[in-house]
Amino acid sequence: MSMHEKASLRKAVKTGHSSDTHIEQAAGWMARLMADDVCEQDKLNCQRWRDQHPEHEQAWQRMCQVSGKFTNLPQSGGLSSVIEKAHQAVTSRRRFLKTLALAGVGVSVTAFSLPHTSMGRVMLAQYRTGVGEIRTVQLEDGTRLTLNTDSAVDVTFSERQRSIRLHQGEILLKTGHETPRRHFEVQTKIGDVVALGTEFAVRQHNDHIHIAVLEGVVEAHPGISEKVQRVSAGQQSHFSRDRAAHPQPLLANPFNWQRGKLVAQGMRVADFVEELARYRPGFTLYDDAVADLTISGVFSLQDTDRALQSLAASLPVALSYRTDYWVKVVPAR
Repeated sequence: MSMHEKASLRKAVKTGHSSDTHIEQAAGWMARLMADDVCEQDKLNCQRWRDQHPEHEQAWQRMCQVSGKFTNLPQSGGLSSVIEKAHQAVTSRRRFLKTLALAGVGVSVTAFSLPHTSMGRVMLAQYRTGVGEIRTVQLEDGTRLTLNTDSAVDVTFSERQRSIRLHQGEILLKTGHETPRRHFEVQTKIGDVVALGTEFAVRQHNDHIHIAVLEGVVEAHPGISEKVQRVSAGQQSHFSRDRAAHPQPLLANPFNWQRGKLVAQGMRVADFVEELARYRPGFTLYDDAVADLTISGVFSLQDTDRALQSLAASLPVALSYRTDYWVKVVPAR
């Protein structure tokens, strides 16, 4: 299995019939791996448990559904309906656990110390989207907040400050106008972004934050660096925990996802597939042999099967489907 396939496994959506005992064990492992003090030995032990029996791996995949694929689960089986109800009703940790318990899913309170894990913060977020979902909300100050696929945020307003905590994914913000103006910032696990009256997007990657600014100015504040980087309208930049890159011009509109479009301009197939994978449940993979081919065009993010078909019609590649939730771009024969 390639590194790309292993990475995709972590976000896969699969169906199955795992026992409650295995689901509880999987929940415990997932909660452990999402904890802030996770270590390499924890990861090795979890992988050993998954490798012990096919039902362990199946239970792990079922818990991947719990962790963030609410809106795209196959609507069969008791667990799917339970998770959907939990998603709609999850206003507190206790309420969520009660919902699972009533359905007979044996997830212990110890295993799901949700507020103290990354997964828990995503699941209990004030605003969130499922895979393939885009949602816009109007905040109390007039700010327009748009969440891209598989994103989660919490919003906190006080007398002096407006704060948005980005737990996962990507958001587009058009800040509301106030007099007097309260401080406005987006907090992430990498660092903070301070808005100076603007329209901008923030995307959280594993090790860096990407910023694209359409109007106004923002300031990037890396988490462990005192250096502040300004990014103005028509510019983009990224920053890690210890440094920020010099701003570069926006060569393409980074907000096309808001209209359900992916605009590719000489994009590598590897990057194209990985971008589409953000909007599809399950596995969306590519063979290394086609990774460096390039594609240009405008593709639908709302119909990713059609986008993949357009890719196959434009390049010497083929689509290999195992199920509706597993597709790989391979060389054409």
